[in-house]
Amino acid sequence: MKNLSLALMSLIVLSCSSPNKSTEQSAPVEDQTAVVEKSTSDSTYVFFKHPADGATVPSPVYIEMGVSGMQIEPAGVVKEGYGHHHILINQSSWPEGTVIPMSDSTIHFGKGQTDTTLELKAGVYTLSLQFADGVHSSYGKKMATSITVTVE
Repeated sequence: MKNLSLALMSLIVLSCSSPNKSTEQSAPVEDQTAVVEKSTSDSTYVFFKHPADGATVPSPVYIEMGVSGMQIEPAGVVKEGYGHHHILINQSSWPEGTVIPMSDSTIHFGKGQTDTTLELKAGVYTLSLQFADGVHSSYGKKMATSITVTVE
C-alpha cells in the first residue's frame, strides 16, 4: 500500500509539471520556449521562442528562433554540431541531406540570425523552423518544428 501511494504521488507530481502552451499574443519574452514538446532524452532540437503555437498575431509577424544541442553559425562551412535557421511557410520540413532552396516560402537565415519579422497577408499559416548545415543541407525532421498562427 505504501508503494502504491508513493507511485500515485509521483504520477500526480509529473502530470502537474507538464508544459503549459499559451495561445495568447504577448510581447516577446526571452525565456519563452514552451512551443515545442520534446522528450527529456532528446536535447537536440529547434523551437520557436515567439510567437506561441496557435497565436493570433499582427503583420509584420515577429519571430524569434531557438536551438538546443547545436551551435548557430553563419552559412559557408560545414562543421558537425553547427548550422543556421530556415523558416518554411506552409511546409513541414525538408528531408535530411537535401539542400533547402531560397524562395518566398523558404527563408534563409545564413548570417546566423535568431529573429526576424515576416510580412504576411491575413490568414492562417503553418510556420516551420528547419535547421540546416553551412551549405543549407537540411538536418531533416529531427531538427524541424512547426507552429500554426493566425495573421490579422
